[in-house]
Amino acid sequence: MASAEQAPAGVTAPTADVVGNAFVHQYYHILHQSPELVHRFYHDSSKHCRPEESGIMSITMTLQAINEKILSLGYGEFIAEITTVDAQDSHNGGVLVLVTGYLTGKDNAKRKFTQFLFGTTRQGIFCFK
Repeated sequence: MASAEQAPAGVTAPTADVVGNAFVHQYYHILHQSPELVHRFYHDSSKHCRPEESGIMSITMTLQAINEKILSLGYGEFIAEITTVDAQDSHNGGVLVLVTGYLTGKDNAKRKFTQFLFGTTRQGIFCFK
C-alpha cells in the first residue's frame, strides 16, 4: 500500500499510483454496472460530498444515506470515460486520488466531472471523502 504501511519483509508495498488506479477502475465499474453495491466502497466515517444544482455543497454522512444518494443520481445510466487519475501517498498510509473525466448519458452529451477521494487502508481501502 502507501509508503507509511509496513510491508512484510521482502515484499514491496504497491505505490499510491497502483492503488489509486486499481481503486478507480473497480469503483467506476461497480458504479455503472451495479450501483446498488457502490456503498461498499464507503465506511461508517465516510462522507459523500457533491454540489447540488443550486451550487450548494451537499454532504451525506451515513452508509444508508450515501447509498440512497448514489442510487438517486442514476449513475447506472451513464458511461464514465476516465481521462486522468492522479494518486499520492497521504497521512497514516492513506492515498489521495484525483479523478477527471466525462460522463456520457443516453442523450450522448459528454459532461465533465472531477472527483477527489481520500482512501485509507485501515480495513481495506475505502472512500473517506
